[in-house]
Amino acid sequence: MGARSFMLATRIPMSRYGFDEWLSTPLPGLDIIENPSAMYRGWAVDGAHPDWDLTETAAHYPQAAAGIRADRTKTPLHLLAPRAAQGFNLLRHREEALEVYLYDYHGEETSTQTDLLMLAGAGRFAHPGTEAPVLYWGGDIYPGLPMPGDEPLAVMLVTDTRARFVDTYPLDALITELTPIEADFLAATDYGDDEVPAQPSLDLLDAALRVHPVPGSRTR
Repeated sequence: MGARSFMLATRIPMSRYGFDEWLSTPLPGLDIIENPSAMYRGWAVDGAHPDWDLTETAAHYPQAAAGIRADRTKTPLHLLAPRAAQGFNLLRHREEALEVYLYDYHGEETSTQTDLLMLAGAGRFAHPGTEAPVLYWGGDIYPGLPMPGDEPLAVMLVTDTRARFVDTYPLDALITELTPIEADFLAATDYGDDEVPAQPSLDLLDAALRVHPVPGSRTR
């Protein structure tokens, strides 16, 4: 699939206390996801192999694989604070929900899988009975939810105990639900002449990510 840009968006019902607990709790193991091998099943790259164990990545890019493995032992705060400082991301607690719109500019799918694992773990801090979809899409495109008829890369359902990938989902309803989050992200993000996203409004970032900066950056 190569180096492209990847996006994740979701809205997970959650109290402020749950949000803060999620930020400070290390990522769960891969067993939080019932069917990680089914990640791409039924969507745009149906049949592709998700390299969750990083075997293929380690064979070609051992340092990158080591960095990703290290990232998967961190807390969401340690992962997100350096990334938030770089701009072009929305992550906040608003109206009793975790709202996310992450734009991984020229990223790798193995790194984005870490973000999926992070969001799968968020369900443990969600309101009881939660079943919230996470939309994952990307390619050689700018940010923006998939247009009608376009398929995402995956849809993951996050519950208050575990998460699972699904091969079908009512996308029109999901896109409608995520459109207000997308609108805030796009309204606050500019693109310069070099087609590089500029710093977004701080309104997109939860105060916890601004008042507790974490040094360092994610390894690609």
